[in-house]
Amino acid sequence: MTQSDQAADDVVPRPSRQLVIILVALMAVFGVVGAGAVGWLIRGGSSAATPGTTSVDAGFARDMSTHHRQAITMAGYERDYTTDPALKILAYDIESSQEFQVGQMEGWLSSWGLPFTTAQKPMAWMGSTHSHVVNGLMPGMATPAQMNRLESLHGKALDILFLRLMIHHHQGGLSMAQYALAHAQERYVRDLAQSMVNAQSAEIVQMEQTLRQLGGTPLPAPSS
Repeated sequence: MTQSDQAADDVVPRPSRQLVIILVALMAVFGVVGAGAVGWLIRGGSSAATPGTTSVDAGFARDMSTHHRQAITMAGYERDYTTDPALKILAYDIESSQEFQVGQMEGWLSSWGLPFTTAQKPMAWMGSTHSHVVNGLMPGMATPAQMNRLESLHGKALDILFLRLMIHHHQGGLSMAQYALAHAQERYVRDLAQSMVNAQSAEIVQMEQTLRQLGGTPLPAPSS
């Protein structure tokens, strides 16, 4: 490069370089939540009206985040204490992918100017036909007693209970993702819902096969 070329490059920054600087700065400031918001801005595809607090989009983002957090806790314990290398990888995949998705969904809520929690009942955004909330738990979620039991186990007993609870958990989450896929206002919300349906359906098949190999059987599918 000649000196004149270098000088010109110094005087007129390239647009791509400016964009990279802006994105890196946003990522550094906002972390995972900011990453979700930046991804939303980059992808575009938003409708003219911002989703309201009682919308399918907002309800899905809030309730699926809550649902995901329990799966993250279960997967984190399995990752730390299982001695099965394949299950350790599966648990890590579930934990990391759902942590990232929570960041995306909370990023949307921030970009819409909406709170992360409301007084609205869980799954109210799905209408009266999808109101199977028992003791405040959405379909598929483990009870406090089940969580306490899981976190007391090790070895094969842990693996079996983890698989039973996580299959059940995925099945319950599918109903929310499928409803959002059919009814969400924003295309990028529907896109994430579709990716959840695809990934969790495949993981259910994988976990059921592993569970049976260990001599266990799945729990009955949750009502949705």
